[in-house]
Amino acid sequence: MRLRDRPLRAALPGVAVVTLLFLVAAVACRAAGSAEKTATPTAPATAVVQRTQTRSLQPTARPRLTPTPTPTQQPDQVWAPWAPPPAIPTPTPAPTPTPAPAPRVVKLLHPPPYTVAIDPGHGGPYYSGAASGDLIEKDVNLDVALRLDALLRKAGYKTVLTRKGDYTLTNFNPSNYRESQKRELQARVDKVNEAKADILVSVHFNGSSATWLSGLEIYYNPDRSFGAYNHSLAVFHRDSLRKAITDAKHPVTSWTIKNDALVHGDPANPHSWLLGTNKDFRPSLMPGVIAEALYISNHADALFLRTAKSRPAIAAGYKAAIDGYFEWIKGQLPKTPTATPTPKATPTPKPTPKPTASPAPTPTPTPPVTATPEPTPTPTPVPSATPGETPTPSPP
Repeated sequence: MRLRDRPLRAALPGVAVVTLLFLVAAVACRAAGSAEKTATPTAPATAVVQRTQTRSLQPTARPRLTPTPTPTQQPDQVWAPWAPPPAIPTPTPAPTPTPAPAPRVVKLLHPPPYTVAIDPGHGGPYYSGAASGDLIEKDVNLDVALRLDALLRKAGYKTVLTRKGDYTLTNFNPSNYRESQKRELQARVDKVNEAKADILVSVHFNGSSATWLSGLEIYYNPDRSFGAYNHSLAVFHRDSLRKAITDAKHPVTSWTIKNDALVHGDPANPHSWLLGTNKDFRPSLMPGVIAEALYISNHADALFLRTAKSRPAIAAGYKAAIDGYFEWIKGQLPKTPTATPTPKATPTPKPTPKPTASPAPTPTPTPPVTATPEPTPTPTPVPSATPGETPTPSPP
């Protein structure tokens, strides 16, 4: 290196320092300018100048950047390509309410004795039924039912009557007829169920504003578990009542079997209170019918019901129907197998001893045969010759 270059080399560090200071001052001025722009307008100007001069004395430290924290994943959200995706939780369904058990019906097939429930329809001052003058249905129903009860008991049946007089089992409020009717029929059904009757026969007589209607109607419920038994009971009542009334010299113009949906049941369930399975109602537990023997509203039928022979005949018709039904039931009973008698053991015969040889019998001497003398022939007399005949010679 040349000697003349040494002062320049000695001056270079100082120039570098001055340059560095100049750059620092420039950066500080720029920072102070930025601070003045962002400063609060109410701050005094002297404070800004002093802060600028203070910062120009030493380098401004650059602010450190705070790293944004990485969100931590929950354990149930971790998923790897080799693992199955997390299962989506299934909402737990609400438990299904357990339906109430169906009421247990009576035993349908069994041998005698049998219990018959007799329901004289209507009753009391506010539940009288059809009427024609002084002929009121509740009274005729009770009369026939009491006669039927006596006939059945005499024949060996057990019976239960839902009423024995002119009354209702409950407090019947005519201003709320439908609810009172439901409450009354519930009390009667409960009484019949408690007695465990085999069948239920409700005795009624019909009525209508159409006074020309006549004849008999039998109602039954085909939709019960014992619907076939209901139908058979209805058929026996139709045929037996028709025959009994006809034998009493009163014509039966109509005889029908109908679904009990026509007998004022729950509008939500097309069956009667007495024979159906309605909501908020304990049903009857045995086969049953509602029998309307004749029309009280019909003039001819009403005249017949006022005669002395009519009601005994109708009661006998009910009895014949009940007899026929239970004979049909007996025919369906399983045959009891006859026990095979156990054969008696035959005693072993004792061995018979061999017979001892008996001596030969002594022959009986035959008596000598005595010669029978031959009879001496008697000579045949020769007949005398008749004159003019030639004598026939005798054989030698």
